[in-house]
Amino acid sequence: MDKKWNHILLRTASIAPVEADRLSIWFDRSPDIFLIPKLTSNSYKCGGLFSDSELLGFAIATFQKRYLYGHLSEVMYLGNMHVTRAGRGKHFLYHMSDFFFKDLPPGVEYIYGYVVEKNPAAMDLVRRIGFRAKIMGQIAMANIFLLLPIKQSTKYSIRKATTADIDQIVSLLQEHYSGMFLAPEINHVNFIKNLNQRPNFDVGNYFLALSGSEVIGVCSAWDMTAFKKNRILRYDRSTAFRRQIYNLAAPLLGAAQLPAAGQPIKDITIAEYALKNRDPKIMDALLRHIYRHYRKAGYQSLIFGADINDPLLKATKHFLKSLVRSNVIMGSIQPEKVSQLKKPSLIYTDTIQI
Repeated sequence: MDKKWNHILLRTASIAPVEADRLSIWFDRSPDIFLIPKLTSNSYKCGGLFSDSELLGFAIATFQKRYLYGHLSEVMYLGNMHVTRAGRGKHFLYHMSDFFFKDLPPGVEYIYGYVVEKNPAAMDLVRRIGFRAKIMGQIAMANIFLLLPIKQSTKYSIRKATTADIDQIVSLLQEHYSGMFLAPEINHVNFIKNLNQRPNFDVGNYFLALSGSEVIGVCSAWDMTAFKKNRILRYDRSTAFRRQIYNLAAPLLGAAQLPAAGQPIKDITIAEYALKNRDPKIMDALLRHIYRHYRKAGYQSLIFGADINDPLLKATKHFLKSLVRSNVIMGSIQPEKVSQLKKPSLIYTDTIQI
């Protein structure tokens, strides 16, 4: 399935939202569902399951270079998976196994993906997978609400990056990524490529933390809402009540109100970060600065992700937030490869492609 299917795939995704934690969430990737796969991979392919002419579900596989235990490896990411109500119980992945897992590109031994912890239907789908897989760990996505005024950190100074900072940014990211399981390949060439191809993004999207004149941290903040919108389609009663209270308080505090069900959230994604000695205090200073900057600009939330065991999650403790945990699943069509997998110390959280 190629770009000619874009409209149909977007419509299918809209009627097959993620059901998790009493919420119905539509990860809307309009106008181009293939844009993020293009930005995050060397190549990709999309496949769907049909009953006669009815599309029951689809997924997109992307082929990437990622760090596995400190070494770059070719892997396949299976994401953008949507199964309609009519397709549930039809063993989607089992029927799609040959399409996705047969004749993998040379060097690709492992397949990975993310499954929201509180999405039992998706976890059941994983158990029906056509190859062996195991849970490697969990990541947490912190949705930080830009409601309350937050003080600026005085411990470090924060400024936007310029082209003169690129070498230092790449060096920080390389050091950080090489120790993270499933972190993407990063080098000077890839960094410049990302700057040139990412929509609404340039070197000014990177914020630097400085101690004196030394750069000790970097963090990118990206408005991806032109092509990656998060919509809550249905609130349960208690969440709807909390949203009502929030929206009563927001004008009094000079903050933006949360959108109605079905409307996109205006959010900023923390896409990349690297810190000297992985110090949460540096991350806290960066988040505070970005929080204040985008709160003033009328944004509603800030998305930050980390391994659930990562001390950097402490940097979110001062913020009003909700946490969504996801299991990181990894498997292989070669059973002996799965038995060789060991739980990593820290898993990279890819907020761009999730």
